[in-house]
Amino acid sequence: MAASWGDKDAIEWPPHPARLCLALVDVLHKAGDPADLRAALLWLCGQAAPEIVLPSEELAYEQVLDGIFVPQNPSVAEKGIKHPRKQRSFPVVFLDPEQPTVFFHWPTGNPPFLLVEPLDRLFGGLPRLGHSSSFVIAIVSDQSPPRGAAWRVIRPVDARDSGTPEFRLRVGWDGLVDASEAAYDAAGRAEELAALVAVAERGAKPDKALKPAASPRGRHVPRHRWHGYAEGVAVEVPSGYWDSRILVLEQIDGDRIGLASTWQLAEVFHKTLLDRWTRRFGDQAPAWISGHRSGSPGETTAPSLDCHLAAFPLAFVDANYASGHLLGMGLAFPKPEVIGADPASLRADWRKAMAALFSEGETLELAPRDRAWTVRLAVESSPKPQRALQPSRWIRPSRDWSTVTPIILDRHPKPNFKKDPRGWRDSCARIIAEACLRIGLPEPEEISVSPQSPVRGVPSSSQFVAPGQRPGRPTRFHIHASLRFREEVSGPILLGAGRFRGYGLCLPRDSKDTRTTDE
Repeated sequence: MAASWGDKDAIEWPPHPARLCLALVDVLHKAGDPADLRAALLWLCGQAAPEIVLPSEELAYEQVLDGIFVPQNPSVAEKGIKHPRKQRSFPVVFLDPEQPTVFFHWPTGNPPFLLVEPLDRLFGGLPRLGHSSSFVIAIVSDQSPPRGAAWRVIRPVDARDSGTPEFRLRVGWDGLVDASEAAYDAAGRAEELAALVAVAERGAKPDKALKPAASPRGRHVPRHRWHGYAEGVAVEVPSGYWDSRILVLEQIDGDRIGLASTWQLAEVFHKTLLDRWTRRFGDQAPAWISGHRSGSPGETTAPSLDCHLAAFPLAFVDANYASGHLLGMGLAFPKPEVIGADPASLRADWRKAMAALFSEGETLELAPRDRAWTVRLAVESSPKPQRALQPSRWIRPSRDWSTVTPIILDRHPKPNFKKDPRGWRDSCARIIAEACLRIGLPEPEEISVSPQSPVRGVPSSSQFVAPGQRPGRPTRFHIHASLRFREEVSGPILLGAGRFRGYGLCLPRDSKDTRTTDE
């Protein structure tokens, strides 16, 4: 039982590593602050962010306990002292009694010999984690945590990775013990209370009881360090040509843009990126960013890569009050093995691209030449982002997927819809199935097409701009679709001829993504 950071009605799950370290600070001082225990705790807090292994979702049931009344501070009443009670709610996760264990794993954490025994004593004295009713038994083990379908593995994200973490947790750091002791600071609390009482006395009335203001809770919260985490998969599932580590850019200012403007926004982003790269570094962006290989002397055009950087919209969809407006933009990176590149060189190239994009500050402004609209983006870094800005929203494995932006078909379906509607739909399904194979996905076992998406808040396909082709060719046809695969596949999934500009973006559809309330 422990409340989430910034939301008292949500459970903190998985438990943050910093919560464990702070609980051990309490153990340290209740033991009299001996030097060996302090040295052990300082060593632990100075380690890198740990891996967390916890029971699978089927063995961890989250619930908010309502209707619980707790006593408040006593107050003066006409008939003496009264003890009011106030209704509270407590978020809690119930674990399977056969598997009620959470592991914090430091793979490279080998404590010095002299700290092994103090670490055992330190953890052996830990009575609870979170709320006072969350009793625990903590032990130190040199065995690796279990693996398999019954366990979730939450891994820290390397700062060198180019994608956005799925979520962020508070972790220990080498100054956490000192910061927590300074925040507690009993002498400082006494001085603060005396100052609050003095202020209350100056404004007190003779016939009224003295009511000093409450001490601000933030005064006693130590400084925290946040670290990005992502959940590993217990079983590898098929995926396309893009890496699952997508980068999320959050819209922090500018005009409200709808999904129907996806193509314009992606085009402006792509041109801005290439232009700023050239101006900053004096050469062309790498092929996996620009989408074109370097042309040979005498060539007028360079062939396109089969997979390169893709920009796609992150919109408020699939909720009761979904409006389809954009909350940000996602960037999908090609897998190194797909384009035959070295992972380290890709990370280095993207660090240069980020330096070019954000060379003028912490925000990126996108606007067309006529400045009909403006959007300002920043790298998403919130501890609790909106659902559309969580990478797992778009990459989580599922059998069923539906389009958020329509798929641009690379050729016109035949026969004519009015003459043979069924044959026309079958033709669309074949084209979409080929689009799945083209990006490395298995062929879906079922495909249905419609002008309307089943995802709430998504405009009909006719409201999206139809990107033009070369002069003399007809306008490209695009349509919404729902796909079902024989097995789970993971995202991001972008299909069709407009996949690098955000068209053909699919959302996993099952019970985990169905929402009955507003985001």
